[in-house]
Amino acid sequence: MDGDIQKLIDDYKIRALLARYTRGVDRGDAELVSSVYHEESTDDHGGYKGNGKAFGPYVTEALAGHTEATSHTLNQSIIDIHHDTAKAETWFVAYHVRKDGDATYLDRFGGRYLDKLTKRNGEWLIIKRVVVRDWSTTAKVEGSYYKAEDFEPGKRSKEDLAYTLS
Repeated sequence: MDGDIQKLIDDYKIRALLARYTRGVDRGDAELVSSVYHEESTDDHGGYKGNGKAFGPYVTEALAGHTEATSHTLNQSIIDIHHDTAKAETWFVAYHVRKDGDATYLDRFGGRYLDKLTKRNGEWLIIKRVVVRDWSTTAKVEGSYYKAEDFEPGKRSKEDLAYTLS
C-alpha cells in the first residue's frame, strides 16, 4: 500500500509540474518555465533544440514578440513511474493569437509533450522533453466574441490576476 500511495503522490507532483510549465508560458514567466527543468536537461521544441532551463527565457521572449495571447490546455497524461524516474506523455492544444499587419490570426497546435523526468531530493523535474506535432491550423479572426464584455483581461506578465488575486 505504501508504494501505491507514493506513486499517487509522485503522479500528482508530475501533473502539477506540467501545469506550472503551461502557466509560465501563457503568463510570460520565464522563471516559472525554467523551474520545471533540471540544469542539464534538453528540450526539443521543433525550432528550439537546446537546454531546458534556457527554454524559459527563449520561449517567453519569442512569444512576447509575435503574440497577443497564448493558452495551452493540457489533456490526458500517461505517466509511467519507476522509483525516481518517470516517463510522461501529455496531450496538449496550444492557441496563439497573433497580429500580422491589420489582420489577427488564431494559430492552433495539437501535440504531445514526451517527457523523461527524474526525482532528486524529493523534487520531480524534466531531464528530457520532445514536443511531437500531431496537427496544426491557422484561422483569420474576424471578430472577438467576448471582447465587448466586462471580463478581466489576461496579462502576459506577473501582473495577471492569477498572480495578484488576494
